[in-house]
Amino acid sequence: MTRSTRPAGRQRPSGAFGPVRDEARNARIIEAVLDLIIENGYADLTMAAVSARAGVAKATVYRRWASREDLVADALETLMLPPVPAEATAAGTLREDLIATLTHSSACLQPQGRRFSAVLAAATGSHPQITDTLRERYITGQREGIAACLHRAQERGEITANRAELLLAPDRMEIAAAVGVMVLQEDLLGAVLDVDGIARLVDQVLLPLISPTPTG
Repeated sequence: MTRSTRPAGRQRPSGAFGPVRDEARNARIIEAVLDLIIENGYADLTMAAVSARAGVAKATVYRRWASREDLVADALETLMLPPVPAEATAAGTLREDLIATLTHSSACLQPQGRRFSAVLAAATGSHPQITDTLRERYITGQREGIAACLHRAQERGEITANRAELLLAPDRMEIAAAVGVMVLQEDLLGAVLDVDGIARLVDQVLLPLISPTPTG
C-alpha cells in the first residue's frame, strides 16, 4: 500500500529477490503474522510458522522480508498506522480532524489491534528490537498524523504558519505529550482509550497545548 507521508515498509525491492511481488500473497503473510502474535505472542513467532499459516513457502517470506523484525514492523504499520481516513481530511475543524485521526491510528475500534499493541509492548523487555519497531513506526506515525492535522488546520486558517512551525519544532513537548499518552495509555490510565477517551485526550490535552498563548 502507498503512504506518501511515511517511510516505505521494510520489504526487499520487488524483483531483486525472486518473482514479481504478489500483493495478495503479501496480505496473507501479514494477516498470518497478526494472527500468530495474538495467539502465541512475539517470542514464539517464527518465519516458518508464518509461512505455514499463510500457505506459502518459507523462501517466499524471506524473499520479501530479511528478518522477523522487518516482517513484524510491516505488520505493525498495517494494523496500527492505516491510511488517513476520509473523515479526517474532510474534517471542518482541528478538533474533528484530531479525533478522527487518533481514533483511526490508535485502532481503538479494532479489539485485535489493541491486543496486538499490548503484546508488542509486553515483549520489549525480552526483545528490545521491538522497542525500535514501536518507536520508528507507531510513535513516528502518530506524530506525523498529528502534524498532518496541524497543516490542514493551517490551510483552513485555524492556526498560523508560525504556530504550526513552532509546535512541530523538535524541542517542543506538546505533540510528544499526547503521543506519550497514546503509547502508555494502559499504564497511565489503567485502560485502553475508546472513542470517548480519544475525544477527552484531544479536548483536555492536545487542544489546550496547541491553542496559542500570549508567550507562544
